[in-house]
Amino acid sequence: MDEIENPNAQPGTDNFYSEDGYGGGSFGSASFGGGTYSNCSDSDAPGVSALLNYLSSFNVDSRCAPGHYYLLNNYNPGYYGDGRNAYADIGNPNETVFTIPPSALRNIGDELLERNISWKYYGDQWNAYVANPDANYVQPNNLYCNICNPFQYSTSIMTNAAVRTAHLKDTADLYADIKKGDLPAVSFVKPSG
Repeated sequence: MDEIENPNAQPGTDNFYSEDGYGGGSFGSASFGGGTYSNCSDSDAPGVSALLNYLSSFNVDSRCAPGHYYLLNNYNPGYYGDGRNAYADIGNPNETVFTIPPSALRNIGDELLERNISWKYYGDQWNAYVANPDANYVQPNNLYCNICNPFQYSTSIMTNAAVRTAHLKDTADLYADIKKGDLPAVSFVKPSG
């Protein structure tokens, strides 16, 4: 039950939430840290009624299935930048239990590849992250955002070294591609975290 989130906003705010310690890893447990999931179909659960009313005011269906819990916090992707399975590495003291399993779901990268449309994801500090993913957690100057790269969750992208190497780049590569006038048809760019 320590993984159930209380999504109530702080009094007088729309979207500032109490720190729940997510991923804190303290008190002797790597999984300690507070809530991550909410049953948004239960309007009596903390904070859910306000969220459902807000969505309803815009005529948005919450699509909350009864008895299902939905992820609220960001989880680390299932792969490291070099294609290794990060989920399988949860026992590593530098890896958090807040890492999701690799995903076989189809993604926009798959669609672009099938249609032979050129694309790249440029993430600031990607090269440093690939060289040493553990440093991402301990070195303040390495601000690569692994949770921002949707392709790091994808089995089809991350387990194919040729695809990974051709399409996942550092922002240094973005600047070089701009200078050469050689940007792909589709560019995803994530500046420093």
